[in-house]
Amino acid sequence: MSDLKRVDLGNNINLTLIKTSKFKTNLVSVYIQRELDREDVTKNALLPSVITSGSNKYPTLREISHKLDSLYGASLLSNAGKRSEKQILEFKILGINDKFIDEDIFKDMIEFLNEIINNPFIEDEGFKEEYLNLEKQNLRDKIKAAINDKKSYAQSKCVEAMCKDERYSIDENGYEDDIDSITAVDLYNHYKNILKTSPIDIVVEGNFDEDFVVESIKQNFKFERGEIIEIPRGEFSKKVDEVKIVEEKMDITQGKLVMGYRANVDYMDNDKYYSLVVGNSVFGGGAHSKLFNNVREKESLCYYVYSSVEKYKSIMFVSSGIEAQNYEKAVKIIKEQLEDLKNGKITDQEISNSKSALINSAKSVTDNIGGMSEFSFAQSFAKTNSTVEDLIKSIEKVTVDDIVNAVKDIELDTVYFLRN
Repeated sequence: MSDLKRVDLGNNINLTLIKTSKFKTNLVSVYIQRELDREDVTKNALLPSVITSGSNKYPTLREISHKLDSLYGASLLSNAGKRSEKQILEFKILGINDKFIDEDIFKDMIEFLNEIINNPFIEDEGFKEEYLNLEKQNLRDKIKAAINDKKSYAQSKCVEAMCKDERYSIDENGYEDDIDSITAVDLYNHYKNILKTSPIDIVVEGNFDEDFVVESIKQNFKFERGEIIEIPRGEFSKKVDEVKIVEEKMDITQGKLVMGYRANVDYMDNDKYYSLVVGNSVFGGGAHSKLFNNVREKESLCYYVYSSVEKYKSIMFVSSGIEAQNYEKAVKIIKEQLEDLKNGKITDQEISNSKSALINSAKSVTDNIGGMSEFSFAQSFAKTNSTVEDLIKSIEKVTVDDIVNAVKDIELDTVYFLRN
């Protein structure tokens, strides 16, 4: 397994070193946390692509591309995503390990990533208008295209209805109505404030000299810091007063059903949370699950059906593709499967298959470069210190009684159906 070490760089900047000789590449990732906010979400969604369009030293995409080529085809990646009620800006560089090319490029990779993040190309006290306008159009197209993936669209609409007055309902891609009002100067000032006030995690994964990496990170990533914002923990518990039923019609051939449940389990309660995870797998985590075997195989009511848990928000979703005429029966049988779970009607085979699937998934974290980076950031994000081995042990010891205790407070909150 990987060797993991954490270093506090001060000013709420955390460095994680993940030493492994398993891969021929090294990965440096920078994660910047913000609270999901309706006023800022569209700006934040624009930033990664605008920032990676040019820097002071490499002012065009062509020059950035040439630099990456000189680093033996290194890759520069950026994204704005959502975890619970936080928005995460990510910047990463992936390149070949020095020992495979007999040349020291790792230091150059770190310097280059810092150049992109800390020295974006500025013109007239703002981002370059040409780059901003291009990325505005790209974001506009992305927001409009969301409706084309009906499965994802249905889930987002269920979240929107279910969490109407909660930050979790805010779309991580932002809103088309906000795009035109964003100026180059305002966006740059917003970005400077983000770098000054946000919690920042830097994660380095690969085969490297630890002292060298720590010193290189300290020398390069000299963020100008101010008063760091306190991002409150997202809400994870809510009582359901009345189940919301939402129906939307669209010209589609297959209906999309999404049922949103409040799980009301604190992810920091390790035993109860992993009991919920195993319970969810028994319920709808794959071909071994109650939903798959009863709703799809036995009753032939759907094209697909599965359940998933949003860890930090403690919401469970059931997603299914069904014909409109099967709606009521499908909802009824899905509810029955959850009641069976709550009543402990779980076979040895179901719990064994569920644990095996989850443990194999946990072990696969180390199969590809970046897997451990994401895992370690998730631990930092959640303010927990579990290892992959801890996770596996937590799964292995779950019993039927543990599952019953973990799922007993699950309540149906919203039923969303997209139909022809």
